[in-house]
Amino acid sequence: MKRTCLFGAIGLLLALHADVFSQCKEKNSKSNNQKISYQDVPLSGAEEFLTLSKTGEEQIFSYQNDLIELVYHVQMFTEIKFTSTKGNFSLFTATSDRTFWDQHFILSAPVTSRELEKMRGTTKIEIILPEDHKVYSFNAQKSQMLNKAIECVNIR
Repeated sequence: MKRTCLFGAIGLLLALHADVFSQCKEKNSKSNNQKISYQDVPLSGAEEFLTLSKTGEEQIFSYQNDLIELVYHVQMFTEIKFTSTKGNFSLFTATSDRTFWDQHFILSAPVTSRELEKMRGTTKIEIILPEDHKVYSFNAQKSQMLNKAIECVNIR
């Protein structure tokens, strides 16, 4: 019995260790066949999440919402405000991918290594849309997922 518990505990520790230090997810770009490294950070269920990705030296922050109820979204700047212990800042997106027949809504913006470093202390993210204002608070678990995503794409 003790041996089974010991092996179970060791297995659990190894699984947690592998999860914390796991590699980035990878896929190939459909347009240029380049390798894309990325990590998702869930915000609200499986329908709303952040993605940090890297292709070559380019780093991209994306917000995706599969169930957003926007009637009107101007293809102009949308502000994403970060409240962080390492300094508040905003990203501005100039593009959004959304069609009337597809409910996926994606905001994307390039990020610098400096902005990624500030993201490490994120306590709150606000997405300011013309018809909606979404606020997401970050607890310890979400912060850990965001830090894992930052490690995945941060160029040193």
